[in-house]
Amino acid sequence: MTTDAPDHAEWDPEREEAEADARSDRGPRIWWVLGGLFVAVGVALAAWFGVSSTDEAVTTTDIGFEKPSTREIVMVFDVTRPTGTTVVCTVTAMDGEYGRVGTVEHEVPAADERTTRVEAPVRTTTQAVTATVQDCTAVD
Repeated sequence: MTTDAPDHAEWDPEREEAEADARSDRGPRIWWVLGGLFVAVGVALAAWFGVSSTDEAVTTTDIGFEKPSTREIVMVFDVTRPTGTTVVCTVTAMDGEYGRVGTVEHEVPAADERTTRVEAPVRTTTQAVTATVQDCTAVD
């Protein structure tokens, strides 16, 4: 019996494996490397933006309060801001039901230190049981 089909060499798995090993598989590998680099750069940028945005931030930490009389409370707090920056802080005194009984805007002058301890007296309409710093804003 004769066939007109061309003469093909038999399949050789060892030859096929050697040819596959000789081919470069850099295509998928390069995308993994580039993807990893993009992720690393993205994480570094996010960290840098996060840290740099807090450098100029004004933050407060409530320390406590003193009650020198029934119509006054003195709020004690730490304010952290860029050195040489004057800030104005709004301090609120509250009664036992957390109703506002007094508010004052207290100016904190510029200083060489980033953190300053502040005592802000607040006159009240009735007896206050607590006080807190609402916010602080840098003065231009």
